[in-house]
Amino acid sequence: MENSFPLEMARAVFNPNAYLPNFKNRRAGLKARTLILDALGKHPSDIETLRSETGLSTSSLRYHLRLLESRRLVRKIRSGRRVTYELTGLGQQPIIL
Repeated sequence: MENSFPLEMARAVFNPNAYLPNFKNRRAGLKARTLILDALGKHPSDIETLRSETGLSTSSLRYHLRLLESRRLVRKIRSGRRVTYELTGLGQQPIIL
């Protein structure tokens, strides 16, 4: 299986959409993207709300949001000067047992 998680990352719990194919997926990046995806899964948010909910820096948020946006997992919505991010619904869906 080509896109499987490396064994050392299997011990941690990450959002399945945080793993980006054809990209160097480091633990810190997976953790950051998981925090972002989990926060956006609750409600659409702007950068300031995401910063307070995730504890990530603004530059880190912008970097990972751009990555997620380029893979169409997150969508940017502009309303005047305000920018809100939301999940697109694409990607792997969580399995609830």
